[in-house]
Amino acid sequence: MPKFKLPHRKPTQSNLSAKSGMLPESMVYVGKERTGEVILHVINYDENILEEQVLQKVAECEHYKLQDTVTWIAVNGVHQASLVQEVCESFNIHPLIQEDILNTQQRTKIEEFENYLFVTFKNIFVPKDSTEIETEQISMILGHNFLLTFQETPSPFFEEIKQRIRTSKGTIRQRKADYLMYKILDAAVDQYFVMIDRISNKVEDIEEETMYYPNSKTSFKIQAIKKEIMLLNKHILPMREALNKLEAGASDLIEPRNINYFRDVYDHTFQAYDTIENHRSLLSDLMNIYFTTTSNRLNQVMKVLTIISTIFMPLSFLAGVFGMNFKYFPGIDYQYGYHIFWIIVLVSVTGMMVYFRRKKWF
Repeated sequence: MPKFKLPHRKPTQSNLSAKSGMLPESMVYVGKERTGEVILHVINYDENILEEQVLQKVAECEHYKLQDTVTWIAVNGVHQASLVQEVCESFNIHPLIQEDILNTQQRTKIEEFENYLFVTFKNIFVPKDSTEIETEQISMILGHNFLLTFQETPSPFFEEIKQRIRTSKGTIRQRKADYLMYKILDAAVDQYFVMIDRISNKVEDIEEETMYYPNSKTSFKIQAIKKEIMLLNKHILPMREALNKLEAGASDLIEPRNINYFRDVYDHTFQAYDTIENHRSLLSDLMNIYFTTTSNRLNQVMKVLTIISTIFMPLSFLAGVFGMNFKYFPGIDYQYGYHIFWIIVLVSVTGMMVYFRRKKWF
């Protein structure tokens, strides 16, 4: 039986039990162990003004609280609980929300408060130096004139949106902070489609392999793709639920003219979910086809071996009879006895081959 080299799995280093036994509002980072400096990047803008800088102190955030422009404070890294807590407290964010930001195992959701909206979701991506899908939690707090974002890793997720603001591309500089939140959610859903396209290519390859040249590793490949689909499904469904609340237009922080944008993203999640479900159904069918093909191949091998064994059974009998060591054996002194033996053997083999052929056993 061939030995398979199982794929290497990265160990999970998330301290999920870090808060065990603590009070509900305890500020403890829960997630993968990370190092590095937490960066506070600020973009303050409107149609005519653009200010961009990296803050050295959290206290500098106070300067942007009462301005009429849109302020986007992007916190890169949430592993320093005290710094995240300080940023949130400067904007009067509830302690339970601070706790949710620090817990990177949160389910995608949206919560409405009197003066702000809290949204958390997962960004799904494949790093340049890897082939495995990774996720990072992104949390957003939308106020009347500001947007706070908390990013778990230094991935380039926000770069395209920042570049749009810098170049004043589109209408982003003419809208409020809720439109900025829409662009971020839209980018997250677009990233889901990038992952879906990646999975679609894998599904096409594994479909061809399963149908025409399945091998001992095919089932492992199918199962690996199914795991990626399960990961996407795990985040697409709650994202759809969260967007359903936003597109309903119940919050005063969402301008009526922007509701259609959120509704469009909501529709995209349906499309993503339908595509994923189709792939999952196809993979289940491919797994069944693989097992059926493997079983049929085994049956073919067993049939060939059975036919060979059946052919050699009378030959073994004849060899045993003619090979018996008796002093008086009929025909043992006949000069053509050896030839007659082979004639009997050939007739027996030919007769069985013809019979098997007529029965369509091969």
